Amino acid sequence: MARLSELDKQWQELMSLCASEEKFLAEGGHPKLAKLIGKQIDRLAREMGFKERTIVDRNFRAERNGDHIVKIYAE
Repeated sequence: MARLSELDKQWQELMSLCASEEKFLAEGGHPKLAKLIGKQIDRLAREMGFKERTIVDRNFRAERNGDHIVKIYAE
């Protein structure tokens, strides 16, 4: 199995955080935890180069080649 690139790791973390945020917001019982996760998403998405509108909308998209992320769509 090929080694994960930094972009692959960041993408996996971002998707995991988004799933957690969605779960906590849907359950409604963890507002502080959802807010903390939201801040982590914002930080990581900015670090990855996503634009503000994409971050706010949580509309993250990327191009894959097999199991690897080769490009993100920042807009």
